[in-house]
Amino acid sequence: MSEHSNTFKTITTEEVNDFIKDNNITILDIRDEGSFSEAHIPSAIRLSGNNIDEIIENSNHEDNILIYCYAGISSQNVAQHFCNLGFKKIYNLEGGYTEFSKEHN
Repeated sequence: MSEHSNTFKTITTEEVNDFIKDNNITILDIRDEGSFSEAHIPSAIRLSGNNIDEIIENSNHEDNILIYCYAGISSQNVAQHFCNLGFKKIYNLEGGYTEFSKEHN
């Protein structure tokens, strides 16, 4: 019997702002180190091949987790990976950091 895997939910910048305001979300940035150093969503953690296992091990499967990239495309694969691992509340940022930065500059 195959286990039904969850799918992530795509949310808008506005919805992300509500999560941030309530301090109720873990934010993972999958962009390269240079872009992350330049600017990122406040409290975001840069997710890379070096720390993904550690982050997965230290995260609760019930936590709200937002994953974002430049435009909201690449992060979908990572978001689905987290869902496949049994995480229940995974979000992908519509338009990625590009969209977020438009509203926060």
